[in-house]
Amino acid sequence: MSVLAIDTASRHRLVVLRAGRGGELVAARTGGGGAALPWLDRSLVELGVSGLEAVVVVTGPGSYTGLRAGIAVGLGVAHALGLPLHGVSSLEVVARSAPDGETETFALVEAGRGGAYAGRFLRREGILEMRGEARRVSLSSVAVGEPPPVTLDALDLPGIRPGDAVRALAAAIPAALARPPLGLAGLAATYLD
Repeated sequence: MSVLAIDTASRHRLVVLRAGRGGELVAARTGGGGAALPWLDRSLVELGVSGLEAVVVVTGPGSYTGLRAGIAVGLGVAHALGLPLHGVSSLEVVARSAPDGETETFALVEAGRGGAYAGRFLRREGILEMRGEARRVSLSSVAVGEPPPVTLDALDLPGIRPGDAVRALAAAIPAALARPPLGLAGLAATYLD
């Protein structure tokens, strides 16, 4: 049994993967930005949907169109197969790309127009918790300090650390499954001003 996870929150990156409940990667497909729905359709055919026990979707913040496509596909698969649908924030996925030994992580997600969505996370006894609220910031106002920011996007900041999008999404699966499933009606993505 495995979990399907979908991340279409970025304008420039698409990730869909199958992994075990503990985040053990089975198979993954990645792509650039663009037409998410045709790419997702091909990826689901390649990865297959038989034997799934749950679906995890990234709920934002991120690209309006990308989030809608990923959530719609995740909802469709979950509904058609009678599976629970779980959500995880894009900032949490990014934070999971930081090295395991770090107790504090500053995650950045591209927001376009010179901005980024930002979130600070603390890791206590292996559990990642967001500290404060997600917010939109100007990239020019981000001071690289301790901890140095981590991102899955190509952000032009000195000292920013790139993460592995596949590894980060797989690592987010156990936490997403530990939360109650999303309702299969009235879903909404997170968009920050």
